[in-house]
Amino acid sequence: MTRLKEGHLIFRRGDDAPAGRRLRPVLLLLIFVSAALMLLSRFDHSILGDVRWQVASWMTPVIKTAMVPVEPLREIGRTISRQADLQDEVERLKKENQKLESWQWRARQLEAKLSALEAFAKVVPEQKLDFITSRVIADSGGAFVHNVTIDAGRNHKVKSGYPVINDDGLIGRVVDVGPTAARVLLATDLNSRIPVVVGPHAVKAILAGDNSANPRLIYIPDGEKVSSGDDVSSSGTGGLFPAGLRLGTVTDDNAEAPRVALRANLDRLTYVGVLFYNDPSADMTDDLLSRKAAMEVKHSDERAGP
Repeated sequence: MTRLKEGHLIFRRGDDAPAGRRLRPVLLLLIFVSAALMLLSRFDHSILGDVRWQVASWMTPVIKTAMVPVEPLREIGRTISRQADLQDEVERLKKENQKLESWQWRARQLEAKLSALEAFAKVVPEQKLDFITSRVIADSGGAFVHNVTIDAGRNHKVKSGYPVINDDGLIGRVVDVGPTAARVLLATDLNSRIPVVVGPHAVKAILAGDNSANPRLIYIPDGEKVSSGDDVSSSGTGGLFPAGLRLGTVTDDNAEAPRVALRANLDRLTYVGVLFYNDPSADMTDDLLSRKAAMEVKHSDERAGP
């Protein structure tokens, strides 16, 4: 049995040896062709380039023909991928809608509580703001001046001091008014000063323009701290602007003068809204001036005598 096995193994080795010898030239030929193709690919000769383009032009119809039966399968794959993406987007929107509904319900509750508290405390209601939409007709932006001109003026009931907004929030205020046009001082102008509150603790400060894209926060009370990402909105202090108009977020929490990135892109203003907001203290000033004028007239009459 041992001899038979050895003879069988010997026979098998002898049988495989000719096959190996027959495959050896084929392997050598394939290696040689591969090496030759790699070597030719390294040469940048015009003849080789022409040959490549010729081969590519010959193979193009073949490739197109081969792709015809595959294209429906590729379209099916793309459709399945789009459907999967749409399904994920629908699920994301459903979750977001649920969160928004929850916030809406919470906001309604808080609004009802606030109305009840205001009624109990007899809080003076805020004035209702009317507005007009105007188009920016001139941009006077430069190294030293940051303002724009709008096509609304006294004929449209626009007054000096009115706040100007766009979709992203407060952008400035009216400083000069003509019959049919007005000039708006932007929040980035060197002369702009806007009272603001910063962050969740409502830190009071002044947003001061310095002719750069990101105005500074100045006059921050001692001991108060602002951080990057804090929201910045108008405080209403001084009566120049209504409270709650958003401006931007703190982008640089430098201890001396933090910078604020405005939400509005002041370089691409097209249409803006002018709020008909009258300074509450203006009535006091007008009344004081009227009484002063009346007193002067009375004194003049007394000095003139009968």
